[in-house]
Amino acid sequence: MIAGYILTGGKNTRMNGEKKLFLTYDEMPFYAHIFQAFQILPKTYLSVEAEEPYKALKIPMVQDIYPAIGPLGGIYSGLLRCPEDALFVTACDMPLIDQATVKLVCRYYWQHPGKVTVVKAGGRIHPLFGIYPKSVLLLIGRMVAEKNYKVMNLFTETDVSVVELEQEKTVKNINTPREYEQLKHIVRQKHGTETESF
Repeated sequence: MIAGYILTGGKNTRMNGEKKLFLTYDEMPFYAHIFQAFQILPKTYLSVEAEEPYKALKIPMVQDIYPAIGPLGGIYSGLLRCPEDALFVTACDMPLIDQATVKLVCRYYWQHPGKVTVVKAGGRIHPLFGIYPKSVLLLIGRMVAEKNYKVMNLFTETDVSVVELEQEKTVKNINTPREYEQLKHIVRQKHGTETESF
């Protein structure tokens, strides 16, 4: 079984400390867009550095075992504590993901169950949108122990399935206020008030 797993991020310094999970796009917070995309999955968790900012959402949470070491620590905590066989990981700043893409990645995963499955778009791998099975838990634990915290380094240690996406925009990260303003342009374009510039 695959569960959804949303990495809520750390201090969000590039967004001036504002929690990206709560930013809005097309009149809905980012987390609501991600939940819509994950509706095909039986359960979705939040990966959090602390529970307090997110309690009002009433979403199951997994608190970081090793705070402040980045996404790899969040993935490790989820694989260790969640009962599901694998986690479909996404960053909280990807509000443009959709169910069709989630289904596509899941189909690829079930062709090679037990292998990390991530997407490639715009010529690069996106490690924070993909499926991580429990089979890599010990490997990630070793990386954490060695203070090797870069998620991409995991891919040199294990077999990885890569799903090619036609639309890079689907997995676009909204990291900065400037990118957030560009995202708003998409909404205005969608409603016919502005040309798309993303």
